[in-house]
Amino acid sequence: MRLAFAVPLVFVIACADGFPDTATLDVGTTFDTSTSTSTSTTAATTWDTTISFDPTGDRPTTSGSTTTGDTTTGDSTTGDPPDPARQYDLDDDGQPDTDLSIGPCSQTTDLTCLRVASDLVPVLEVSLSPLPDQCDGNLFGAPRITLIGDHDGDGLAEVAARHCRFDGVQGPPSLAVVSLGSATVSARTDAPLVQDHAWTDDLRDPDGRRHPFLAPSYGDGENPLGNWGRLCVYRPDLPPGDGCGPGFSAIPTLLGAGEFREVGGTLQDLDGDGWQDINLIYHRRQHTVSAATLALVHDLEYDVAAASEPQSPKWFHSGRNYGTHAALVGADGRQRIVVVGGTPVGSFTDDLCNVSRFLAVIESEPAQPATRKLAWSTYFSFSSSIFATYDPQYVGDPMADVARLADAVDGCIHRFSDSRTVMDGKEVVLVNYFAMDAPVDLCLDEQFALYQPPTWTDEKADAWYGCFAKNKKSPGVWGMQVVDERTGQALTGSQQTYVWGWSDRIVPGEIVYLVEYLPPKHLWDLSDVAPSALQVQALVGGLWQSRGTFPLAGRPKLQQLTPTGPRGAGSYTTLAELTLHPGDPPGVELEDGTVVGFDGDAWVVR
Repeated sequence: MRLAFAVPLVFVIACADGFPDTATLDVGTTFDTSTSTSTSTTAATTWDTTISFDPTGDRPTTSGSTTTGDTTTGDSTTGDPPDPARQYDLDDDGQPDTDLSIGPCSQTTDLTCLRVASDLVPVLEVSLSPLPDQCDGNLFGAPRITLIGDHDGDGLAEVAARHCRFDGVQGPPSLAVVSLGSATVSARTDAPLVQDHAWTDDLRDPDGRRHPFLAPSYGDGENPLGNWGRLCVYRPDLPPGDGCGPGFSAIPTLLGAGEFREVGGTLQDLDGDGWQDINLIYHRRQHTVSAATLALVHDLEYDVAAASEPQSPKWFHSGRNYGTHAALVGADGRQRIVVVGGTPVGSFTDDLCNVSRFLAVIESEPAQPATRKLAWSTYFSFSSSIFATYDPQYVGDPMADVARLADAVDGCIHRFSDSRTVMDGKEVVLVNYFAMDAPVDLCLDEQFALYQPPTWTDEKADAWYGCFAKNKKSPGVWGMQVVDERTGQALTGSQQTYVWGWSDRIVPGEIVYLVEYLPPKHLWDLSDVAPSALQVQALVGGLWQSRGTFPLAGRPKLQQLTPTGPRGAGSYTTLAELTLHPGDPPGVELEDGTVVGFDGDAWVVR
């Protein structure tokens, strides 16, 4: 059983792991901006922009047509019509004046439009694509619509509009920049044919304007159908970059052979030039590029398990960088990325639990990228078993080929938000972790079969995942750990507790934690534990101090936010946050909709 603050040592003799790294990507359409390292056949797409105006305005109405190449089915991502309440502030005067959404064009529903309802401009919609907005992969990161500041000097912010182009077969991602003052698509970039997945965000320049980008995501670098190999960032002041389209510049992202791209990244001014740099996350590395210079800022390879498991083979975990990556400037002025290899609190259906579970901090001196290093790391566990040879002779006895036995849900980390908080004035990282007594089934036969020809068939994968999911019912105990963000030193911890979240907006002037007390033994998924009244605690001197108890039983309702900006991610995950309600007193919403707040004397139902 794993004890609080113990550093687990696991002795292994081989480095293959039990999860596929390569994404399965379907061949899709290509567009006139998709010149790339891909070896696939390409076909250009041309189309005319559609613009519709309020008939009370003084601009014309146009409509468009298309010719396209071939492309994969996917679920619709079309938005609803603009809400009557204004949401966006185009002229940056502090008063929302415009509603925006992405959906079918009003005159030709096969087209995709940016739909507009504004007090400032008469335009009703601007065509983004001659195809419906449906994705057959993942367009991860920033919201579909963002305002990026006034780049063209017309007094209104441009709009970054993210969508997909679905032709009945495939729907690769795209990014368009729209100027509503002139009702034009002033810049656009399209993902290449074979890319179903993309990461997108907006970085800030020294003047506070934003520069949206579209970047390769999960699996690039080992895509058998062809790699993307570049990101495209909005730089309207520069000539278009190869394969990026008008208004966008290219930055190479394809690294050496076998360098596997994770899902996303973070934004951080690593070199101190006032521009947020782009930290691209790969297996075992952070690769940072500059939108200012369109060049490499720094590349760092690191092994999060080496310090905790020095006798384990190098990269037994494949360098997986899943989980949250929070970029920040510490109280000591150093640049940091705090990495938490875990899943959001309440993720009791995900028994794989991030696959690789760890805490780590990457650190550099201010404006000195070359000083960046792995400051510390603590490795908790790895989900599946590692086999030494995968030789068919061991089909009847896979245990004889085991190099490192699966940890299953032992050492599973659950994190609230990005896990960062403050204790006794010190920046710390707080996580929940599970100490398993024994697995239900490590499913060695099913896992070993995955690697025997034919490998990784759907039938074999279903058998293994289905068997391994039994470990949701593994017995043990949940606890919490707090470590110093700067050094990784263990500061405190508790057993038989599950911390659902914390906030400094519930009780004035203090961070309080919502803690569920648990029985001495329970199942990993807490299916045998009825919700109890949450305990409100403060962390003072490394110890829990009670601030009362909620007046009724229930777990909190959690908001799942997509990681963006400095708070990014290496996997398809979310930031779990409490659902808070302003008012007097401010309150926390529970799963049943009840709102509980502190009235100055006691916790009450509002």
